[in-house]
Amino acid sequence: MSVPKIDMIFAGRLLLAAWIGGFLLFRFVPELDLGVAGLFYRAGEGFSVITNPLWEWLRQRIWDVSIVLFLVSLVAWPWAGLRHRTVLRLPARIWAFVCLLYLLGPIVVVNGVLKANSGRARPADVDLFGGAHHFSLAGTFTDQCSRNCSFVSGEVAAAVALGLLIWLGAELSRLRLPRWGLLYLRAIGVFVAVFIIVQRVGTGRHFLSDTYFAGLVSLTVAWLLWGILFAGWGAQLLARTRRES
Repeated sequence: MSVPKIDMIFAGRLLLAAWIGGFLLFRFVPELDLGVAGLFYRAGEGFSVITNPLWEWLRQRIWDVSIVLFLVSLVAWPWAGLRHRTVLRLPARIWAFVCLLYLLGPIVVVNGVLKANSGRARPADVDLFGGAHHFSLAGTFTDQCSRNCSFVSGEVAAAVALGLLIWLGAELSRLRLPRWGLLYLRAIGVFVAVFIIVQRVGTGRHFLSDTYFAGLVSLTVAWLLWGILFAGWGAQLLARTRRES
């Protein structure tokens, strides 16, 4: 199965620019975080703009899809690798990409490192929005939250990973799909990520910067994995290690 060709150098430069630009923007313009959160806040009512239960139902279903896809990849990756055959028409390297994307991005980096140690209070818990804790700048490790903190968003990291995988699935099926089908799958991938971002910000669970950097974590992990699994970085590193030894 041929995979899409990606200009890894150009993609890497875009990611670096996004990290630096985002850090400078949210650090020096904190009003952006507060202003966007304020759009969904009503004094005396809290974050009450998004109240339709359909939003919560869809959020849960998107979360469920990510969990199922990760669990399937845990089985499909070794199964395809050991038997040297595809599983659901996908080879072992694709399943490895799916599994490691979720494992390293949302699970390890986001939930295991950032959310567990950042100490950033969620918008609904900040005194400016009726809570009892102080607002913290994005990227600041503080003591306003003890566990499951705001920086960064685990659900957005998973949703961006899912959206990316849907987009990848569309590209892998390019030859079998009509043009409208390809565009439809791409649109679904984008919608999944954007919907979860709006839902998490709109319900006071995350600041805009939490969602921005969560997405960047998933995209950066995806870039690294793609380079190792499909762009030859792994083989190059192995060859260099053998020469040096």
